[in-house]
Amino acid sequence: FGLVDFGLAVDAERWRAQEGAGDLSGDGRYWPSSAWFAFGHGRRQLKKHPAMNTEYRTCLDVHSLGLSAVRCFVELMPNLDLVDDLAADPWLSEVMPKFREIRTAWNRYWADARRFWQPVFDAFRGAGDFDALRAAYVGAGVHRTVGSGLRSLRRALEEGKAACHGIPGATGLAGAPALFDALLVMLQAAREGESRPA
Repeated sequence: FGLVDFGLAVDAERWRAQEGAGDLSGDGRYWPSSAWFAFGHGRRQLKKHPAMNTEYRTCLDVHSLGLSAVRCFVELMPNLDLVDDLAADPWLSEVMPKFREIRTAWNRYWADARRFWQPVFDAFRGAGDFDALRAAYVGAGVHRTVGSGLRSLRRALEEGKAACHGIPGATGLAGAPALFDALLVMLQAAREGESRPA
């Protein structure tokens, strides 16, 4: 895995302070729900939703980095269905099902994110109509679907963290609660009507 910035950066202070500081860009698979809301409804509508507006203005990069870290975690995780002897270790018999839930929540989120992003990417390449796509995504509530997937992923990470609390160092997972804490700080899941991001 690698992390690359292709020069799509904007002046951070200007982005946070000014409504017209630049258009949203980047890979939509890593956007929080507020970015999908902005894509469909426009950034001015975000002001009506303080949590989503804060998330959009201050958390895009950290959120994307968090999703990249979850993706690495899940894709580098061994195939848990091939772990034979879970019953022999009481810690692993409690932790591994929670890791499966993280993988399941990630796979659900990622399938939706990919499905929603591809038409945007195609429209950007000239193979679609942005206005029609925006209208369709507003009608389908894409930002709500993405937000729901992110909240499910956050719940799975919280349960994984709880299962790893106090786990012996010999398991190799003693640092997992700190990892999950970091991921939970990075991953946002703001909703319409909330006053603060999750």
